[in-house]
Formats: sequence, structure tokens, C-alpha cells
Amino acid sequence: MRDGFLGEESGFTLPELMVTMVMMLTVMFALYSIFDMSIRVFSFGNDRVEAVENARLGLEKMERELRAAYPYDRANDDTVLFPSFGPNPSNTVTFGNDLDGNRVVDVSDEQITYALSVSGPRRALLRNGQPTVEFVEPGGLTFEYLDEFGDPATGEADASLVHIELRVDVHGRTQTLATNVALRNRGG
Repeated sequence: MRDGFLGEESGFTLPELMVTMVMMLTVMFALYSIFDMSIRVFSFGNDRVEAVENARLGLEKMERELRAAYPYDRANDDTVLFPSFGPNPSNTVTFGNDLDGNRVVDVSDEQITYALSVSGPRRALLRNGQPTVEFVEPGGLTFEYLDEFGDPATGEADASLVHIELRVDVHGRTQTLATNVALRNRGG
């Protein structure tokens, strides 16, 4: 009677348990690696989208301000929009916006300069020395002054359009954003 009682007991042997555990661990590691890879891909894509979105917003702000560039002293019939007009294309632009309506750009608070930072591990687009867009590629900011026909302007008075190009680099991938800005306040 005792032998029948022990013979009817069924269960798993130690080798069966070991094989099952190894199979479960293999499946768990495979699922973990898929999960880990998807998190990395999502994070990479999210960083890139965020950097490009910030660059787009910065470019739109620059475009709005450039479009409204105002002559430095319209009260005295001065029509200069870009007092530091120099090489064309350039990697910096300085202009003014008459915010208080006195028909004169006050250099202390109405002058705007966009340039590329030259120090630090990450390059940035600077507006009056303050970073507005990060991850800008070295040499990734250009301003080209164009005349009314779309040809490179030979002098400041000929510039009626500004072509802006901004390149951002996120994790080794470059995205280029460009726009043309028609100058609203060109002329008398």
C-alpha cells in the first residue's frame, strides 16, 4: 500500500525545472533587449524632434524680427538697416527694431544681434548673447543678403531679402532649416 501511494505522486524532476527556468530566462532577456532598444530609439527620436522643433521656433522668431528690421535713424532720413553689413554671406547679423515709436533705434535696448556661440561643448544660436537654439552645427548659421532680384547684394542699400540657413546636429544627424525674409522697412 505504501508503494502505491508514492507511485501515484506526480511532479517535476529537477532537470525539468532547470530546463524550464533557462527557457524563461532566455525569453525574459529577449523581451528586455527589445524593450531597451525601443526605449533608446524613442529617446533618440524624441531628442532629435525636440532639437529641430526648438531650431524651427528660433528661426521663426529671427524671421519675424528681421522682417521688422527698422532703419537706425529714420527721423533724419537714414535708411541703414544693417550697420555692420560686411561679407556676404555672413555668420552674424545686427539690426534694430524701433520698439518705442520714436523713429530712431536706440542701440542700448532696441538693437538685436544674432550670432553663433564660439565657446562651450555645444554650439548655440545666440540672440544678444543669450542662447536661443542649441545643437547648432559648427558654421551652421549663415545670413545671405540678396537684392530685389534674388542675387547677392553688393551693398547694404541693395539688400531687400535675407536668406537664413540654420543647421542643427543631434546625435550625428544634421537637419537644415532655411528661410527667406523680405525686409518690410527697406527704403523711405
